[in-house]
Amino acid sequence: MCAYCGMRVATDREHVFPSNLYPESKATSRVQRLTIPSCNVCNNGWSDDEAHFRNVLALAGDPNDSRRELWETTIQRSFREVDGPRRVQDIVNTWRPVEVAGHPRHMIYPREDTRVVRVVKKVVRGLSHHHNILSGVPESRVWVDVMKYRMPDEFLVQMEYAHRERDIAEYRYSIIEEVGIQSAWLMTFFERVTFIGIVSSAEGGVFEEAG
Repeated sequence: MCAYCGMRVATDREHVFPSNLYPESKATSRVQRLTIPSCNVCNNGWSDDEAHFRNVLALAGDPNDSRRELWETTIQRSFREVDGPRRVQDIVNTWRPVEVAGHPRHMIYPREDTRVVRVVKKVVRGLSHHHNILSGVPESRVWVDVMKYRMPDEFLVQMEYAHRERDIAEYRYSIIEEVGIQSAWLMTFFERVTFIGIVSSAEGGVFEEAG
């Protein structure tokens, strides 16, 4: 059955981490090929949001080499496609005016973007299946937020660590099974933006979606 909806027969393989996060220099890498069974409906339901997710993360924080390459090649080319102007406008719509050292700037806050949040939830659900923790996790049971502060080392060492090319995506997870929480996840993209994800042990768990 589909690892995402748990209701339809799986006919495809879906990348847990969006494949469009990888620049051309990593085209031959096998580390990134983390896929799980998916039905056609779920498999086709994220493509537009994943492109937006890539574009937003490409502008969030200082770039590393992989993200810089991705921006200068794949992303720039995508802006020249038929839907390119819409994708540019989607990014502009995420900008928030701020003042830094007395100068006006624009910042991107990924947590405020519902499409970004949806993709991060999809990653958590896919990883839960991949690690044989729980399959067919409903999106409503996943809560995510941007990690604003570094987690203490004593907590980090208790979490399992894995990666899909460290400069693209790396993550830690822990099975908790208490106080309404089933598992916890830390996912870092491009070595810059870290999300925390919580899977509740049942519908209507201890976390309520903010905003």
